[in-house]
Amino acid sequence: MPAELTPIARLTHRARNVVGDVYDDGYLRVEHDNYYVACGGSTLQLPRKEFLIVSRLARNPERIVASDEIWRHAWGGRAAFNAESLHVHIYRLRRKLAPHGLQIQTMVNVGYRLLLAAPR
Repeated sequence: MPAELTPIARLTHRARNVVGDVYDDGYLRVEHDNYYVACGGSTLQLPRKEFLIVSRLARNPERIVASDEIWRHAWGGRAAFNAESLHVHIYRLRRKLAPHGLQIQTMVNVGYRLLLAAPR
């Protein structure tokens, strides 16, 4: 993993701004109620499950989010936890976020954390 990546919450040049049910740090904007994600002004079209994963990670930018917590948020109580299925969704999401400087860090057997590349 490149050394220039830091957790969103630790970027000193960006202030976290959570108004109502919106996360906006000046680059990443997640409107949790509207299923809307934008990076640097570019809208990302994400399937519902992928949006819910990003939503959970953006709500918790200062910590690693446990895999089962992400699963419960995205799948509700409708399905038993499936690590492989979650991993596939994370893989697809990583490919969509990478061009925007966003990355999801894996903490093996623990969970995931959203990372943002240093400002350009």
